[in-house]
Order: sequence, then structure tokens, then C-alpha cells
Amino acid sequence: MELHEEQAEHVGPEFEPARQACREAVVDSPALHYLAHYSSGVFDFGVDVLGDPGPAPDALPGGTRREELKRLGRHLTFQVASLDRALQEVRTGRLIRTVLHTEEGALFCDSVVPTEHVVGLVLDHAGAGPLFGHPAVEEADRAVAGLATRLRAQLSLGSLNPGGWQSAAGVEPLPVERDVAAHVTVGEGPLTACLAAVRAQDLHLVAHVVGGEVRAMVDCLGDPSLAPFFRQVAVDARRRFYHGFVQELGAVATRLNRAVNPVVGGLMARLVLDVEMGAIYYYRLRAGEYLAGVTLDQSRVRAADDRMSALVDELTPIGP
Repeated sequence: MELHEEQAEHVGPEFEPARQACREAVVDSPALHYLAHYSSGVFDFGVDVLGDPGPAPDALPGGTRREELKRLGRHLTFQVASLDRALQEVRTGRLIRTVLHTEEGALFCDSVVPTEHVVGLVLDHAGAGPLFGHPAVEEADRAVAGLATRLRAQLSLGSLNPGGWQSAAGVEPLPVERDVAAHVTVGEGPLTACLAAVRAQDLHLVAHVVGGEVRAMVDCLGDPSLAPFFRQVAVDARRRFYHGFVQELGAVATRLNRAVNPVVGGLMARLVLDVEMGAIYYYRLRAGEYLAGVTLDQSRVRAADDRMSALVDELTPIGP
């Protein structure tokens, strides 16, 4: 499909290396339908293979799908900045990758530097594959993460390893010297399944939330192998933060879903907030009910996501 490009009036030759990298990302990844670059929430340029015709000469401004996507990207970069500020309390680093996965598509927002983001989109994957590991979504996710890394290289900056893909293959087992019982903060709901899912190797905390109330929350944050992650924040302090944050995560997903749905379609099924040290996961079970998970280890972001997906499959209600 033909490549379509547009740019804002303020964009000059200094953006050309970034534009070229975006072009190459779209060309190299058939799953990726749209890419846009933002600076401080302002649209700089976009590349897509949507196949939409250009606006008619007498068309009102702002009515095309590309205009909707530009507004959505701007909104998303501001939401990401707000979430980044909230997550600073637990000192796990900046929010570097956000995945908004709906029933019909997925949107990605990856950070290059704090004021620079790339937003990517994959459409029309409904009914073809699982949430975690969905072929088209994963391909597009990798493409946006790789692009963010290449744009950092243009600034002589190293990779933030978004998605944990660069280090996933060479992950060494953690030096677990002895089994430590998981800590139970709240022990209702599917406690047994949550306890079985949590482990020091990857998925460090799981919570089950219904109607805005945490029904179950278990973690292995106190495992000795995770001690290096707590040099700045004590285990109990981080545990209290996550209890409050996962309780609000449903409202965050709902707010993001309202913005994404008109363009992407479908309900928010999976949300990933990937920080420099790990990630936070949201998986919808049904209306008002979801699972939240946390890993603290960036090299294990994918493994923890996979473990969350398996737990969701186990707990997903059968029938309508």
C-alpha cells in the first residue's frame, strides 16, 4: 500500500533523520499501519499506510481519520506524562512504553526522551490470536520499540530496552536461595490462582479488582533475590503504593478507552505501563473486573506479561 506522509509547518531539516527512521519502520513492518512523532505533545510528522484519500478541497478541518489520530496521539502523550508523574513515587524509572490493546486494535506510545514520543497503531486484528503474543500486535509493538531505540541512538543515547525484548533471550535465572512465602495483602477472590502465578523469577505482584475494590493482592516483593530493587523504596512502601494504584487502574483504563475507542474500536482488554524497571499490567476480565500485575525487572517484562495472560485465561468466565 502506498506510503502517506504529512508534517507540521514547524518541521525543518533537523527532523529528517527521525522521519527517515519512521518511514523505514512502517515499510519494514507490515503490521504497523500508522506512526507519528510528537514533541512536548505537539504533532511533528506522521507516516501511514491507511489507504485513506486526502481531504476534499471543501472539507471541514479535523474530520479525517488522520486528524483523529493526530488528536488521539496528542491526548495520549499528555496522559502518559500524567501517569509517568504518578509512577515516580515508587522510583522505578520513567514510563518508557505504553500499550493500549483493545478488542480490535492496539496503540503504542514509546518515549525517546521525556519530551519526545512516537505513537504507533495496528488496526483490524479482531478474532485472530491471543492478547499477549498476538502476531500483528507484537510485530507492531516491536517495531515502535525498535524505532524509539534508533531515535535515541541518533542522540547518542543507549537503549531503554522497551518491552524487554533486547535482553529477554539472555536472561539468567535469579539466585533464589530459598523459597519465601508470598505476602498476602488481601486474601479474597481467586487467591489460590494468584498465589500460584506470583514468583520471584518474573511476576512479582498480582491483584484482582472488582468494582474498584481490591479483592485479592499477593506479592513476592520481600524475596531476597529482589533486594537490589529496594535500595530507594522499602518493600512495605511500594506495596502500599501498588495497592492504591491497582485500585485506580480500572479508571485509568476506562479513561484511555474513551479516547481510543472512536478511532481504534473495541473495549480496552490489555494495558501495559512499561517503566525503566519493569512494568504494570492491566487485563480486563469483564465489566468492572480486572487483573493487575507488576514486575520490577525490565528483562522479564515479556515473561511476566505471558504469565498474566495465562492467569487471565484461567480466570476468564465462560459464557456471556
